[in-house]
Amino acid sequence: MRPVLSIVVPIYKVENYLENCINSILSQTYSDFELILVNDGSPDNCGEICEYYKRKDKRVKIIHKENGGVSSARNKGIEISKGEYIAFVDPDDTIEPNMYEVLLENALHLNADIVVCPIKTINVETSTYSTSSIWKNTNSVIGKKAIEDYIIPSILKNKTFSLVSSVNKLYRKSLFNSFKFEEHKHHSEDARLNFKFLTITNNLVFVEQPLYNYYKHKRESLTQIFRENFYDYIVDNKKLLIEICNSYKLKDYTIYVKNHYTSVTLSYIQEVVKSPLTINEKYKIISTILNDIHFNEDLKGYKCPSFYYKLLKVFCFNKNERLLYKVIFTKNKFQLLLNKF
Repeated sequence: MRPVLSIVVPIYKVENYLENCINSILSQTYSDFELILVNDGSPDNCGEICEYYKRKDKRVKIIHKENGGVSSARNKGIEISKGEYIAFVDPDDTIEPNMYEVLLENALHLNADIVVCPIKTINVETSTYSTSSIWKNTNSVIGKKAIEDYIIPSILKNKTFSLVSSVNKLYRKSLFNSFKFEEHKHHSEDARLNFKFLTITNNLVFVEQPLYNYYKHKRESLTQIFRENFYDYIVDNKKLLIEICNSYKLKDYTIYVKNHYTSVTLSYIQEVVKSPLTINEKYKIISTILNDIHFNEDLKGYKCPSFYYKLLKVFCFNKNERLLYKVIFTKNKFQLLLNKF
């Protein structure tokens, strides 16, 4: 019998966390689902852990594949999924026991294309947590007009209402006939997919309970790895949102998009300075950014949040990567000294 829900878990080098993740899924109060574990060429014991759960529970299906990244793994799971709705869980996180009972009740009762809940972020090292914000109207349908008039403009102003991630949602499977995860992207793939879905979604529902638990572990995560090509992602994501501005005749909102990504670029330049790259590699990345015509155009209208960013803006216009590097390096050194006192 065809399940209502398919849950896809992309798996790579998470043997210390995987059992907690799978147990939290299999112990759901809603039980009519298939769990698709995609072993993305993991070199540790993840494959064996997956096989154990397949023997233990008939709802578990496994894909063993060569490593291709999280987007590739999710897309493979989507390909074999049988459910009317699809959900994603990251393998080092857990979900609350009633997550899919709550989300599916809203999806089926309100005929929703996407159902969203807040994410509870748990910092394991500091034993603290925070909860992401959502749209103010919960447990009611947000139709296409409201999405176009309120949700999309809010996204363009960088108010994301927990819409960026893919793990805190239920999706109607038919949405993936139009878009899938971009396998050549290794950053922001969730956000790009969700922003595209907003352009074709007929209705959206938010629930107020934080049902997804995202753990910030001490270990190095993919999101903490320095990326030499990160500026390419910045440019690509900015281009996507400007295209959305243009398609919805929201050209006045392009200033918000440009301002946000200029700020992201300036933050990235500071990360370049702190990175383990050689000095010449750092100069090369910074120089590429400073000589980008579009960055310079966006910089003219950039609203600086502090005096320090005003200085960065001036030095960027100067197009001297060595001088800019020295300013940031000196500021970082001074900050380290302050932190000691």
